[in-house]
Amino acid sequence: MKRYSPLLVLPLFAASHAYGQSSLTMYGIVDTFVQYVNTGNGYTAAMNSSGQYGTRIGFRGSEDIGGGNKIDFDLENGFNSNDGTFSTAGSLFNRQAWVGASGNWGSTRVGRQNSLLFLNEGRLDAFGGATQASGIDNLSVYTYRTSNTFAYFSPKMAGFQAAGYIGLGNAGGFRSGGSNYQFAVTYDNQAISAVYTMQGVRNADATSTERSTFAGGSYDFGGVFRLYAGYAAASWDDMNIDIRSFEFSGRWTFSPFAWVALGYTFLQDRIGSNDAAQYSALVNYNLSKRTNVYAALSWLDNRGEASYRLAGAANAGLPLAYAGAPARGIQLGIVQAF
Repeated sequence: MKRYSPLLVLPLFAASHAYGQSSLTMYGIVDTFVQYVNTGNGYTAAMNSSGQYGTRIGFRGSEDIGGGNKIDFDLENGFNSNDGTFSTAGSLFNRQAWVGASGNWGSTRVGRQNSLLFLNEGRLDAFGGATQASGIDNLSVYTYRTSNTFAYFSPKMAGFQAAGYIGLGNAGGFRSGGSNYQFAVTYDNQAISAVYTMQGVRNADATSTERSTFAGGSYDFGGVFRLYAGYAAASWDDMNIDIRSFEFSGRWTFSPFAWVALGYTFLQDRIGSNDAAQYSALVNYNLSKRTNVYAALSWLDNRGEASYRLAGAANAGLPLAYAGAPARGIQLGIVQAF
């Protein structure tokens, strides 16, 4: 991340407070990968963006207003590093666009935000909730971000932290399309990381509420091996979805620069027989503090009419040749953060 003098950049956004210290950070991630995947009709090579982390550029700032309190904001745009296009057409800050306040009492935010499930998915998964190797990501259904949302994050107490969201709909009100409620409680100490989080989001035409849940965590064995267990559930009546997924995975850090992860995920379709299972492996190597390369190997077995894909942090993956087709392949990528 690069820091710029407030005297140079803050006039673009707001005037500096006479007695406050202000800062603005420009940051970003560029993640480009190639993949060789069979989705039911032979292998296909492709290049894309956002395999391990969503490619983005953002502006994060804060102003000290005294008494240990600050005003904060974050503006973040997702784009495709393989062709330079916006990841969401017609949206400048599609990932985040919020302003808030923070202090020893916690923090608040208002605007467009990452959902609590999105923020905590990595606690369940040795792959970090990213790359096509992440079964808990490929075999779960939830809303990644919500607009017009109020958020509160409590301070951490004895390792515990709670957070809650409530969102006004796209047309205003608590029952219109896009309105939402979310809750999360997390726990962290030196060895244990755990989370329970859920969300309810009204669908676009406000006819039903789409509900999703994550639960699970990990245990660290001496800083070398970490074992993960995750549970995901979704009940979306308007899309005839009622599923639950279970993942078991582990990460072995075999050098200061590299780690390898293995995992298995099973999805149960509670309406029909459209189950799915995924087996995965991932190797990650850090070339420097800001640059890493990764290689993912995955096999996704769709059953019945299931149509789950080998996707990633912010890419949809290649479409299946037909409903129920298996998907298997390798993904090679490079990430540069700034």
